Amino acid sequence: MKRFFNKNYGIHGIAILITALVLPWFGQLLNWSTLNQIIWLYIIVNGLYMLYFGYVTRKRGLFPGVLVIMPLFFALITTWLLGLVSTSYGFYLALFYFVLSLFTFFGDTRDDPDENLIPVENGFYGLHSDDDDEKISVPVDGGFKS
Repeated sequence: MKRFFNKNYGIHGIAILITALVLPWFGQLLNWSTLNQIIWLYIIVNGLYMLYFGYVTRKRGLFPGVLVIMPLFFALITTWLLGLVSTSYGFYLALFYFVLSLFTFFGDTRDDPDENLIPVENGFYGLHSDDDDEKISVPVDGGFKS
């Protein structure tokens, strides 16, 4: 269980429960209009969370299949089973969440630590060019600036 929370699966699991179940229930409890629920809870809050979740999934090296959990949970449990969200837009919102998470998961990868690594055992200490006889040094750590 400790390993589960160390990789942040547990923390994001709790966040998924909050965004997919508690927020729609909270919106109905406060008698918010459907338009306010769609805009503030479903598009802004849940959308921002899914953007963040896609980024964290890539950054922390989590299993990419977790990006499907929140949209599935929202579509099947919240929309279809419990009826907290109307079916006319609940399934489309779930697809929207999945696409948002994919944007940040496959987005800008320039800051990933494994972007420019050479996949050779023990790394290269120097490269030789066939054209020139000069030796080009490549640092073992990939030359990243943190």
